[in-house]
Amino acid sequence: MYSEIKAPLIALAWNKVTVDLIVHAQKSASGSLIRLLESLKKADYFSSTHPRLTVELPNEIDEPTKQYLLNRFKWPPTENQNGPNLLALHHRIPQHGLTVEENSIRFLESFWPADPANSHVVVLSPQAEVSPFFFHYLKYAMLEYKYSTRQYDATALLGISLNLPSTYLNDSTVFNPPLSKKLATPFLWQQPNSNAALYFGDRWVELHDLVSRILTSQKKLPNSKILGTKEVSKTYPSWLEHILKLARARGYVTLYPNFESVDSLVSLHNDLFRLPDEFTKKPTGAPNGELGADVKEHLSLKHKERPLVTSGFINYIKDGGKLPLLVDLPMIGFDGKTIDSSGLDSDAQEFADVFRKEIGGCDEKAKPKDMILGQTGDLFC
Repeated sequence: MYSEIKAPLIALAWNKVTVDLIVHAQKSASGSLIRLLESLKKADYFSSTHPRLTVELPNEIDEPTKQYLLNRFKWPPTENQNGPNLLALHHRIPQHGLTVEENSIRFLESFWPADPANSHVVVLSPQAEVSPFFFHYLKYAMLEYKYSTRQYDATALLGISLNLPSTYLNDSTVFNPPLSKKLATPFLWQQPNSNAALYFGDRWVELHDLVSRILTSQKKLPNSKILGTKEVSKTYPSWLEHILKLARARGYVTLYPNFESVDSLVSLHNDLFRLPDEFTKKPTGAPNGELGADVKEHLSLKHKERPLVTSGFINYIKDGGKLPLLVDLPMIGFDGKTIDSSGLDSDAQEFADVFRKEIGGCDEKAKPKDMILGQTGDLFC
């Protein structure tokens, strides 16, 4: 399976890489949460150590959730009673509804990589149900695209999605994935994903730094057009807006799977859909150009649920299970147009210049700063 990756590098990465799972549970949505956690229990993690699992709980925990998590759910799901407990439950204290920024901060603080180069995080929506082989794909894709010497152009990779979106992040425009020779193919897209995606630890560190600096800047500068314009629908959590800004300013892209089969690594269920907590009490009127919160208006909630991959995912990949080179994959920019690496860099530079002026507080005379790995200080003055 890994014949194209140098064996010593694989062995080193296999033993050093760690993954955390984060689920943001919602109030009065025990059915969705239990379905997701049960699918995680049934997943095959083969010879890897089970990932740590963090469940972010709301202030009000309904009785079914309480009974399930405290009395029935065990993580990792092994028979070894003396094994480590890798489950963490975080309970919200404030009884009032959190603001958009408060909710973003709370979620982002759920994870911090002990080793940014090798500690990564998988974000899962409560509406998700994972395939038994989702972890196989993540491990295989991580080894290939993050650690393989064959993949020499992975510097712009933000993360790996498990979910193929049906719409753009505005949730009002249908998204049609690119094709290769009229066939389905994995692709790179500048839009990130909050339903089910792995984000690399070094990118998560950079995201923390960006959000911290943005919050400081907001207190000093007048309202920004960039911050005032909401690009992401309220059907998605607010932290996604921040990681989208990071992707646009740095020219980062997310890898999306796209099999010829209709089967998927993740199925999204909208039968029990609830808006993110920070938007449930917002008026449906949309001041300052913000997108409305009426679920009837959002296309992503009308998509057909896709069946889960139920056999080794390797059978779904062309060329005998060999993942393609990143440079051979179609790449699309923020707006959905086909783009190449130079175009991606050019768009990132243009966005970063506007960002520095409107959010970073830089004027035309400000001397450009050097970019430091894992930091975003070059975007601020």
